[in-house]
Amino acid sequence: MTIQLPVIKHFNMLMFHQKLAIAVFIILLGLRFMIINSPYPEVVEVDGEKKLEGGMVFDEAHYIPAVRSLLKGESVNHEHPPLSKLLIALSMMLFGDNPLGWRFFPSVLSSAAVALLPLIAWRLTQNRSHTFFTTFFIATDVMFFNIGTIAMLDGPAFFFLFLGTYLYLRRQYLPAAAVLGAAVLSKTSMAFNIAALLLFSLITIYNHRRKIAEIIAEWSPIFEKMVIVGLAVFLAGLAAYDFYYRAFNSPFAHLDYILNYHSQLRYNCSEYELPLRCTVVENDGRRVTVDLPLSWISPISPFAAAPYFLVTATAGERTWHPIAYYGIYSPYWWTTVLVLVFSLYYTFKTRGGDTVQTFVFTWILASYGPYFIIGHLLQRWVYTFYFLPTLPAVALGLSTVLSGDRFSRAVLYGVALVQLAWFFIYFPVKSDTHIHILELLNLPR
Repeated sequence: MTIQLPVIKHFNMLMFHQKLAIAVFIILLGLRFMIINSPYPEVVEVDGEKKLEGGMVFDEAHYIPAVRSLLKGESVNHEHPPLSKLLIALSMMLFGDNPLGWRFFPSVLSSAAVALLPLIAWRLTQNRSHTFFTTFFIATDVMFFNIGTIAMLDGPAFFFLFLGTYLYLRRQYLPAAAVLGAAVLSKTSMAFNIAALLLFSLITIYNHRRKIAEIIAEWSPIFEKMVIVGLAVFLAGLAAYDFYYRAFNSPFAHLDYILNYHSQLRYNCSEYELPLRCTVVENDGRRVTVDLPLSWISPISPFAAAPYFLVTATAGERTWHPIAYYGIYSPYWWTTVLVLVFSLYYTFKTRGGDTVQTFVFTWILASYGPYFIIGHLLQRWVYTFYFLPTLPAVALGLSTVLSGDRFSRAVLYGVALVQLAWFFIYFPVKSDTHIHILELLNLPR
């Protein structure tokens, strides 16, 4: 006779995608907590008081000082919306001004964000394979993992974006709008993905209503709820922040500052390698490469891995990196053009009737496409991690493109194996055993 605990019995009753969501959350959070204190800052003594210095990865160097100011009641870093920074501040209040405090909520929320992907993929496809591979590719994406682990705006923003998307697909438009408003309050570029959802609805409505008046009549209530409620949440959040910190007279003044600040971040190319990248020569003579959007997905001339934080160790002729946070693509990024063309074809062929391909097409178009305008035409600085919100659609699209015959399935499994190996090679914090395995296989370490 078998006796099952209530928790185990309840888990067994869950559907595949729900079990996958729980498993992914536990695994990713475990991996992040395993390395959360690496790198650890140095303890220095200043005027008889011990303080932590250094140990910050990539843009943590901007956000952690900003959060420290927030905790002192000083408002800074106005060019970015406040919600992610306030969550990091709460984390630091709970766990202290240390790596655990810096990275706790970003790690938890970005892990939860990936755990929402099985729910989204299942909602769209009702297919176990598509759900699994969509989740797998994002869960093993090196840059997504790295950016989601550290104290940046992105982890919380991804969580609110994916939660809002799931609610939107369930046609729970009011709560979806509120959550997506929180996503934009975490990072303003999440507005591109809201546009993707609205475009998705517009095209799918067109599939069963061909008259313009009928299309507008069905779509406009969705549009109104998303824009009015989402904007209200965003502006209310800015207003509360500005009132508490006495930062701006109104949320509109704050929003105006955000837009003006980013519109001025322009580069001037000195050397061109269009359409992939260009080189900027700074006043101090430094040469900086701008990796333009096409380089993010190019297998022929991909962007160079950016060392967000690198520790080098040597012993004789041996050299290795026990800590190496890289901003680096994953192999499945290179399938973006294939996925986009495939989804575009079926979107137009079915006039939006194929909801999976319509979702993939609109999401890639609206979240990735604007950066061509921003980077090329407006010549504003763009960075490779801006591509991260697009990745769920690429992963979902790839799982459907390679789902037909045996050969396609074999290719999909092959890409997944390469992806897993890539994640193992570029995992940011490596143990001695990890390093020895890479050495034996003559892989980067």
